Amino acid sequence: MPLQAYALVATFAVCSVALGWVAVRIVARLAGGPVRRAAFVLPVLAAFAAFYLVGHRLGIHVGPVIVLYGFSVALAGDIAIGFLSAMAAALLQAAVLRTRRRSDPA
Repeated sequence: MPLQAYALVATFAVCSVALGWVAVRIVARLAGGPVRRAAFVLPVLAAFAAFYLVGHRLGIHVGPVIVLYGFSVALAGDIAIGFLSAMAAALLQAAVLRTRRRSDPA
């Protein structure tokens, strides 16, 4: 695999971490979601999975395409889809934890 491919994967990994962090913080503030370190894992993985699925496996270009490290990438669309995916994962995580708290006898 060429060095440019590693750079592209690293760029999307960093974007995934940032998007997952933002999603967890937004859901924590608006919906009472968790903010522990473990709460960040699922949204970050969801964002990265969205990048992988949309950009690599399906080859879908949403929005304008730019050349990044020699690859044609729809960066704005990929980031939007990654953010939506991270938000969905964070909201689902908050809902599951809220349901588990209610069902636990005190």
